Amino acid sequence: MFGFIFSYNPLSYFGIFIWFLFLDQLTPIPEEVTLLSIGYVAEHHLINPYFAGLTAFCGLTIIDNLFYWLAFSGNKLINRFKNKIGEKMQKKYIDGMEKHSIRTLLLLSFIPKIRFFSPIFAGLFHIKWQTFFIVNGLGTLIFITLYIAAGMLFHTSLEYLLKELELVRHSIFVLFMIIITVVLFFKFKKKRN
Repeated sequence: MFGFIFSYNPLSYFGIFIWFLFLDQLTPIPEEVTLLSIGYVAEHHLINPYFAGLTAFCGLTIIDNLFYWLAFSGNKLINRFKNKIGEKMQKKYIDGMEKHSIRTLLLLSFIPKIRFFSPIFAGLFHIKWQTFFIVNGLGTLIFITLYIAAGMLFHTSLEYLLKELELVRHSIFVLFMIIITVVLFFKFKKKRN
C-alpha cells in the first residue's frame, strides 16, 4: 500500500522537478547518480519512470536554457562556472564547438559533470537557440532515458543476484550443518572409545 501512495503522489514528481531545476546545481551529487536512483525506485513501483523522466527532463531543460541565455548575454556569473573546469579541457570543447558544434553539444550531454557546461559553451559561442534547444533536448532525453533504464536494470539484476545468493546461502547453511554433524559425530565417537 505504501508503494501505491507514492506512485500516484504528485509531490514525488514535483520534488524531482525541483531537484533538477535548482538543487542539482547546488549539490555535488552527479545527475547520473540521481537518475540511476530514480530508475531504481521506479523499479520498486514507487514512482512511474515515464513521469519521473518527464519531470527531470522539464527541470533540466529549463535550467539548461537559463544557463544558455546567461552565457549568450555575457553574464559574469557564468565565468565562475566556466572556470570550474581546467583550461586544457575547456580548449578541447571550445575547439569542438568551433568545428562541429552540433556533434560537440550532443557529446557533452553524455559526459558526467561536463553536461552542465554544454549550455554555457553553446551560449558563449552564440549557437542559434533553436539549434541548441533541439540538440540539447535530444541529448537530455537520451541521457535521462539511459540512466533511468540503467537504474531499473540494476534493480532487476540485483534482485536476481540476491535470489541466487539466497540459494547459495541456504546451501552454505546446509553444508555447515553437515560439517558440524560430522565433526560432532566423530568427536562423540572418539569420546566413547
